[in-house]
Amino acid sequence: MLPRSSFFAPLLIAGSLLISACGGSAPPPNMPRYAPGTVLYRLPVVGKWRVYRTHYGANNDQAYALDLVIDDDMPRSQRNEDHPSYNQPIVADAPGVVVVAVDGVPDNVPGRANKYDMHGNFVVLDHQNGEYSLFAHFIPGTVRVRKGMFVPAGTELGRCGNSGHSFAPHLHWQIMTDADASSARGVPPRYTPYERNGAMSVELPQKGDRLLAK
Repeated sequence: MLPRSSFFAPLLIAGSLLISACGGSAPPPNMPRYAPGTVLYRLPVVGKWRVYRTHYGANNDQAYALDLVIDDDMPRSQRNEDHPSYNQPIVADAPGVVVVAVDGVPDNVPGRANKYDMHGNFVVLDHQNGEYSLFAHFIPGTVRVRKGMFVPAGTELGRCGNSGHSFAPHLHWQIMTDADASSARGVPPRYTPYERNGAMSVELPQKGDRLLAK
């Protein structure tokens, strides 16, 4: 996902607007509020993945964003199903309330990005600490959460796909200061320990790093 994020890219499919936007939903009684800087984030994937690209240095919501793919060869196939990342589960990085859940955006043919929709099918979680997570490019029809739901860390949100501004199946993931990505700033995740290139780490991963998430 290359250019500046665009929060609202409404898409009409079969005459229906398939978008659920933020605002108005109070957290459930069992969802505490946290002080800034106190929530730790796990990797939002399961198994062996690789950092395909970082967005470090961007002066916007994507300042600490990652593009993640399964740690395997990326084929040149124009079938999404041939790409190892496709249909892999994407999970919540920390407890949160769903404030945005968009579904119904078609997958792209690999190699051809959607020029009109940045995130495709995506989810935004409010972690009740002034920070929000965005997960982008789900397969249409696989988003399992809805606005207002509370989700614990590790809850499956949907399946890795190739919708929106994406040339191949991957997960775009970022932490930011607002549910509206167009006005947010990026936040560096504070990681729970994870395996990075064979050793445990809590540091920001870099391009090419091999990650093991459990």
